[in-house]
Amino acid sequence: MRPKSLKKLMKTNVAAALSLVQILLQPEERRSSAMSWTPKINSSLLVIFLGFMMFGNSPLYPEGETSSFRLANGLRVCLVEKNNVPLWNAVVAVNLGSKDETAETSGLTHILEHYILFRGTELRSGSEVSRDIRRHGAYFNAHTGEDLSLFEISVPAEDAAFALRNQREILFNLKLDQAALDQEKEVILEEISHWEDDPKGYALSLVYQHLFKGHPYQNPVFGTKEVIQGITVEKMEQFYRRFFTPSNCSLAVVGDFNVKEMEGQVRSVFGEITGKSLEKPAYSQARPLAKNVELTVEMDVNKAYLVIGTLAPGYSSPDQYPVDVLTEILGRSINPMLYSALSGDRRLVETVNMAYYVHKYGGVIAVFLTLDPKNIGAAKREAVDFLRKTRTKNYAPEDFSGEEKLYAFDFLAGAKNQIRRSAYRAQERGLLVASSLASFMLLKEEGREEVPYLDSIDKVSSSDLREAAGKYLCRSEYVFISIIPGKKSQR
Repeated sequence: MRPKSLKKLMKTNVAAALSLVQILLQPEERRSSAMSWTPKINSSLLVIFLGFMMFGNSPLYPEGETSSFRLANGLRVCLVEKNNVPLWNAVVAVNLGSKDETAETSGLTHILEHYILFRGTELRSGSEVSRDIRRHGAYFNAHTGEDLSLFEISVPAEDAAFALRNQREILFNLKLDQAALDQEKEVILEEISHWEDDPKGYALSLVYQHLFKGHPYQNPVFGTKEVIQGITVEKMEQFYRRFFTPSNCSLAVVGDFNVKEMEGQVRSVFGEITGKSLEKPAYSQARPLAKNVELTVEMDVNKAYLVIGTLAPGYSSPDQYPVDVLTEILGRSINPMLYSALSGDRRLVETVNMAYYVHKYGGVIAVFLTLDPKNIGAAKREAVDFLRKTRTKNYAPEDFSGEEKLYAFDFLAGAKNQIRRSAYRAQERGLLVASSLASFMLLKEEGREEVPYLDSIDKVSSSDLREAAGKYLCRSEYVFISIIPGKKSQR
């Protein structure tokens, strides 16, 4: 039998799992990932909001025992049997992201993520960790985001004991060395240079810096070159010791195992870790801009890129559901409404994409356009005009009367079906399920009544879409970042 509390946990809108998507499945421009021995997910082809789960009678989620508990040292743990594939997946989430950095520590989370994966522990060198990972055929990765850092591993089920010990060792027995740190700094600096050459990624980072001005989310996930160049092992040690404590972490294990046996292993491996409780500042919700921000950047590109950003609801807001659906309709479906509006007779754009990035203290709706540089001004005007009219649009046949209802395209139903399909696909991926749970345990709001995600999506109506559009798309404050061909700028 499933404990009632865990069944409720699993059947909720794992809204914090939306944060997972910010880290795992969103486009590369907003995700820091240090991956070893496996290729990167082509996340730009994936739907943003996959990080949710359901129980109930769904045949897509295999029945199995579960357990949820908290160790004496404060580590939150969730175990879920998933016996349809002989794999064992575990994710440790650390409540540490770019939001926890300052101007003096910008990028420390990112470089720490790299160092943990590649640079060794008190017991093994980095090359020995690499050798053991390869020997067990493991997938081994980490991700840094605004809210959390995730460390994941997936192995054949028979190697679960190794994987548990490995994750405990690399996360809580890190050995910091200045020479190794300097080597990793060079890797990070090279990554930042590549990121600065990516027009969409760089534009989106500028959207964040201006949209969240004065808020912790303005901090770049990759960090800044100046800070990274000056990082010392003493500074890194202090940062690591502060945040990598069991009470600031969660562990989710999903896969082919016996829950009672796995609980015993988890308690044995992680139960003796010690660490002080961490008191973190209470961050405020992000506030809308006071006025538009427009910025043009020259880069070594052959076409122009326009990114339009506006503030969106955070993961705890019930508005996330209509915004999910609205974003699917406007910029992610097979026939996005925004593309139809901008690619008519005037052919103002080549491509249109729209994304909704959800964080604990606020979100971002971003529109990505590729176009001819001479069309930037017209496309900007047409796009904003269209967005502001979304509060009066018809999205379903019931919005029409008479014969029009018979021929009206059902954008609402189509978007819901796309989201539902993505949800079912997500449920089959054990590592994604584990990431969702690990994230949720750290980001959930205590005492908040959760509702199953797909149930909430199903209840979204056309009037809900118009209301959400009025709140988030019809305001006059946007960030516009234009990337145009020109000499490579010195940033």
